[in-house]
Amino acid sequence: MRLVLRGLIILIVGYLVVDRWDGFAATDTGYRMAALDAPFQAGRFEETDRNDLYVPYKGNPDYIVPDDVANAAISHKSGGRRWYSYHPTTTLQKQAVVFLFHGAGRTGLSMIDMWRDVADQNGIILIALNGRRKNWPSEGVSPTILHEILSELGESARLDMERVYLFGHSNGGAYTQSLINQSAGPWRAAAIHAGYADPATSIIPQVPKPIRFYLGTRDHIFLTKSARYVARALSEKGHAVDLHLIPSHSHWFYDAGPVIATDAWEWFSRQ
Repeated sequence: MRLVLRGLIILIVGYLVVDRWDGFAATDTGYRMAALDAPFQAGRFEETDRNDLYVPYKGNPDYIVPDDVANAAISHKSGGRRWYSYHPTTTLQKQAVVFLFHGAGRTGLSMIDMWRDVADQNGIILIALNGRRKNWPSEGVSPTILHEILSELGESARLDMERVYLFGHSNGGAYTQSLINQSAGPWRAAAIHAGYADPATSIIPQVPKPIRFYLGTRDHIFLTKSARYVARALSEKGHAVDLHLIPSHSHWFYDAGPVIATDAWEWFSRQ
């Protein structure tokens, strides 16, 4: 009996810790996309070579977020989750929002660093969350925290809720794929660099939204053949999917990041 009770206590405590950190709540179910038995129609799939996005590796594997980025970003904490926002020069016009999801072992500040020039040039508000222990779960998405952040920022910033987008790198890219496929929200599209999730976990959503993948042909973690399989599987579930292959580009994001962010924003602005 003691063993049973101890096991139940461990399960309950574990559930509460995960729930508190990842933002799961009863209301989370209201932000999950309803699944259909079959798509109204299959989405398109297009593959494109992008030589223009190649940026040579600068040979520095020890990327560190610059101090000026950390100083420019605003640190927040909601429901036990640390997140950052970056605001370009204030304007009277409503500003688009891009949610950013970092790669394994990083923090949200690394993504703000890659996107800040694009944000300054186009008047975009950046929101970058920290994953649990610098990672994102492979199963289950938690859109509630995103809605809470939008509500919180909406009180002080002029957010354009018609222009909200998702961008993720590597482990954060896989999580972004799950979010755009499984969660309901104002986000119009998702772009992913060097990452993808198992399409077996995806659903046929009521409102399939466009997805763009950026992948280097020399990525040793996420492979071109598998990326094609994932992209086609998502298109068969209704999404319009673009796979942009970057010749000679590897998994490394922190040299090419600003160039890819610029291209992703140009695509976002047309969705």
